[in-house]
Amino acid sequence: MLLSAILVALLATMGQWWFFGPVTKCLVYPLTTGVLVGLFLGDPMTGMLAGANIQLIYLGWISAGGTMPSNTIVAGIFGSAMTVLSGADPKMAVTFAIPFSMLGLLQNQVYMTVNAAWIHRADKYLEKGNIRGVRIMNFLPSFVMALLLYGVPAFLLVISGSSWAQQLINAVPKDVISALEVVGGIMPALGIAMLLNYLGKKKLIPWFFGGFFLTVYSGLSLTAISIFSAVIALILYLNDQNKAEKTESKKVKRLSVNKKIDTVTIDEKEELNDVAPVVPYTKKLSKSTLVKTWLWTTSTEAAYNYERMQALGIANLMITPIRELYDTEERQVQELKKYMVFYNSEVFTIGPIVNGIACSMEEARANGEDVEPKDINAVRTGLMGPVAGIGDTVMQGILFPILFGIGCSMALERSYLGPILSFVIFEGLIFGCGYFMFMTGYKQGKSSLLKILKNGTIDKIVNAFSIVGLMVVGSMAATRVAVNTPIAFKIGEGSTKLQEVLDSLAPGLIPLGITVLVWWMLKKKINTIWIILAIFIFGIVGYYLGLIGYIS
Repeated sequence: MLLSAILVALLATMGQWWFFGPVTKCLVYPLTTGVLVGLFLGDPMTGMLAGANIQLIYLGWISAGGTMPSNTIVAGIFGSAMTVLSGADPKMAVTFAIPFSMLGLLQNQVYMTVNAAWIHRADKYLEKGNIRGVRIMNFLPSFVMALLLYGVPAFLLVISGSSWAQQLINAVPKDVISALEVVGGIMPALGIAMLLNYLGKKKLIPWFFGGFFLTVYSGLSLTAISIFSAVIALILYLNDQNKAEKTESKKVKRLSVNKKIDTVTIDEKEELNDVAPVVPYTKKLSKSTLVKTWLWTTSTEAAYNYERMQALGIANLMITPIRELYDTEERQVQELKKYMVFYNSEVFTIGPIVNGIACSMEEARANGEDVEPKDINAVRTGLMGPVAGIGDTVMQGILFPILFGIGCSMALERSYLGPILSFVIFEGLIFGCGYFMFMTGYKQGKSSLLKILKNGTIDKIVNAFSIVGLMVVGSMAATRVAVNTPIAFKIGEGSTKLQEVLDSLAPGLIPLGITVLVWWMLKKKINTIWIILAIFIFGIVGYYLGLIGYIS
């Protein structure tokens, strides 16, 4: 049990200490951590099922701008551990996870507050010319804080053994457990409704209902719905591209030097205006330095804090190119100081383009071009908002729900391929997209992102992915909001079951109605904590009154 406790403690620590963001980002998700907790405790199947049940609640919880609406790290690790230790049904994992999640919010606030101290310490190191001290401050103190706040409680939970957890479950009456199962059957509606609230543009909402009714009437699996919706989204995207190409083919006229009328396309005109004399650089960033700098972007949030957010991580990643571009330590310190300012954006998928642009501008500055520190920071500050909007939408609002929604579906069918495929594909997309965007930013400079934003490609891609996401979410509402009604009416000597009447009208009306109701509550800005309490009350009271039941 000691080894298990140590492993779970390290898992909880790494879940918060994002020293290698693309990988540790997956430790935020209960589907991933549930499997690992179960593996460490000797029951990976229960851990996976517990993690999948917990994940469904938090499928739509978007953490952006340093805010955390609920601590899914603690919910997944502690909730799964409690489920395995107690030997409870994995459907009970939800009731363990939510209280732990609320406690985790306090842990996160302490972590983000205390981490602000390390950037002040890094400032002092930099004043003394100690660049290595900046790197140490980005990693070591934040690791210690994560260990104390997350690792130690996780260790104590597991080392206490399973007997107390089993006694706790055995002390709960069976009818209470049944009522809590009903709550667990309703709770995924919250995660689905949050995704609807995030992705639900009015013109795209019909795709949600399309996914729902396609599932209830055809019985297609979530994977099949995903493939079907991807084909539809691709067709619509290509049609939009064809329309855009026809629009861009319009010609504009310009007067040539010999007074003849020439024609050029709009794109060619912009390229002509962008032409500038090429200045040979004596100082050039090597390919290995660029790759190392991109890899350092993965630790941008290692010392995430409320005061300057990702500033320390950004300064840490810029150490590598600055050391290659500037010869003296005094100049290196001087140039590094401009990155010790507030910065907050998405940093793993689209965000690396800003770091690539910074490297390009830094290279120009080192070669004597008229690039001031304020120019570099102006570009970074101007781009971090649009990049965050695109990156958080693509990664948290689209890629994650689609991949982990399918993963949860496979996991609940007792297939380990669910969490494995979700993890592998998610990591491949993060690393591939991050590397491409970083190199694009470096090669094309600040014009690269502006061109992407201007031509509307991002909006078209986001809309296409949103269609897939909404159809997947609709399918999940049909299969994962697992409640029905046992109400029956006696008519003469016979009886009529209300559920059969509803199914004759349209299958799944109760799960759909609950999901839409929770979505409406979110649109009315009702706090999610109150919605969770309402679901608990509705589920328990509804069960005892015989109004609703759990679909096992």
